[in-house]
Amino acid sequence: MMERMREKWSLKKWGYVRIGLVVLLAVFILFDLWGGRVADADMESVVKAVTQAAGMEGSQPAEARMVKRFYGLNPGDYESVVLYAPADNMDVQELLVVKLKESSQRAEVEAAIQGRLDTQLKSFEGYGAEQTALLEAHVLRVKGNYVFYIVHERAAEAGAAFEKSFR
Repeated sequence: MMERMREKWSLKKWGYVRIGLVVLLAVFILFDLWGGRVADADMESVVKAVTQAAGMEGSQPAEARMVKRFYGLNPGDYESVVLYAPADNMDVQELLVVKLKESSQRAEVEAAIQGRLDTQLKSFEGYGAEQTALLEAHVLRVKGNYVFYIVHERAAEAGAAFEKSFR
């Protein structure tokens, strides 16, 4: 009788373990799908929203070669890339929006942005207090298959506009 009770408990215990593993797997799958989902906004509307929020409506995007020069990224590797570059070497204000082809590209783009930010911070260290403050107040956001980066006095407003453009 004791043996049957132990056997029953053992089977019951393994049933709980299996249920727990199934629930854990389901939660993992949901988080994975939710985090990497493709954003449904088009690049033109996203860029329009953030440039309006930053007061950059009259500005023109930089050429593709500038993306390679500043970030080391090949624009052809991505679905779409828009860069608004600084007006001169003493200006740090810039805007980058990248629409990824694959979610696996996210880490590469974020690393390139961090590299650009580090280079800029080093360049203005010690004498460019205003530029350094803008660089430190940068906004970097990822939403679905979009990566957004801005250094601007209205970076927070542009970041909020970026988020809103997906609703």
